[in-house]
Amino acid sequence: MNHRFLLLLLLSPLLCLAQTQIDTLHWSATRRLKLSDFHAPTQPGLGGSEFYYQIGYDVRPAIFSSKPAIDAFCLMFRNSSWVSETAGNERTLAYNQVLFDLVEIHTRQMKAKLIDLGVNRRFKQQAKQIEYLTNAELSAEVNRFRAETGGGDDIEALQKWQQQVAKRLYDTPELVTMYRSSKIGFGLFLGGGVAVPTGPLAQTLNPPPGFVIGLELAYKQTLLLFNTSLYSGTIRTGFSHQNQLWETGMLIRPVMGEVALGHIVRDAPHSRLIPYVGFRTFSLLPRDRTDERYKGFSLTSNAPTAGLIYDFKFSDNAHKPDRAEDNSWFIRTKIGYSPVKAMESFQGGMISLQIGIYGFGRIRKVSYQPRRTVITLPDKSL
Repeated sequence: MNHRFLLLLLLSPLLCLAQTQIDTLHWSATRRLKLSDFHAPTQPGLGGSEFYYQIGYDVRPAIFSSKPAIDAFCLMFRNSSWVSETAGNERTLAYNQVLFDLVEIHTRQMKAKLIDLGVNRRFKQQAKQIEYLTNAELSAEVNRFRAETGGGDDIEALQKWQQQVAKRLYDTPELVTMYRSSKIGFGLFLGGGVAVPTGPLAQTLNPPPGFVIGLELAYKQTLLLFNTSLYSGTIRTGFSHQNQLWETGMLIRPVMGEVALGHIVRDAPHSRLIPYVGFRTFSLLPRDRTDERYKGFSLTSNAPTAGLIYDFKFSDNAHKPDRAEDNSWFIRTKIGYSPVKAMESFQGGMISLQIGIYGFGRIRKVSYQPRRTVITLPDKSL
């Protein structure tokens, strides 16, 4: 029993911490402060109000861009901010709203300075210094505001600050982070498959299984595909080629390479459909290249190829305009056909069936669009 009680005492601070939730409110030009936003209990013996805030930023590197993707924010801690019972009026709200607006102005100025840093190796250290100086300047101005307005009691000074801060909000536009997807994209395919011989070739080769690797370059909806397939099979019926006897049961290494052009004809939220045409090279080699009996054995066939690709998206394929990256993961299925004709005893066709994991992404360029803020001050007096 004593051990259980001791364990409960040790865990109780952690349990209380887990139950405590940070309640925050982000600054908004349209959603102004309300008395209900101050959630902390009133401090005994204290009048007026207390407003707790924080500024910060988030940086995500943008590939092939001279500008990093930066977002800055300012927020109010509602579970720490409070208003006394005697101060629950419009003047208190106006006073704290000016404070919140001042925090937003300095947040915008900080973001502009972070953007000006560009991409460099000392970005992290320089950004921390900018954040430190911004907080210092903000604290100095907040203290000056509190002193000049007497904590909100001097109505004339408060109204003057209201007008000045509203003008500064307009003169310091919000730099909205914008992402624009490039027309250029890249893809990578890893999987497995089987090559199924057709026609007379089906009597010569057993269907060989193997693995596939593919690379892609995309321009808009058009794809340039490079695929290499490495198979492992056996000769079903022996044949002779250039005085070389390919024996029945001989272990072989078929290799298939493809260069093709495809076009995305269907790009739905969960799938893509891509027909393609191109050129295929098919090579047949002994699996054991060190065997003296098969030294110099090689057979090659070049031919056109065509097929269809169907991609299944892992999750929602909708474009996300607020992210620095634009990539997706698919399950790729692919079927293709090409004729094979190396000689009279080695001709027919080859159907390739493939399935695997496919990743595709486009570069996103980062830009910043200035957006001015117009604050309408209340007509009624404080």
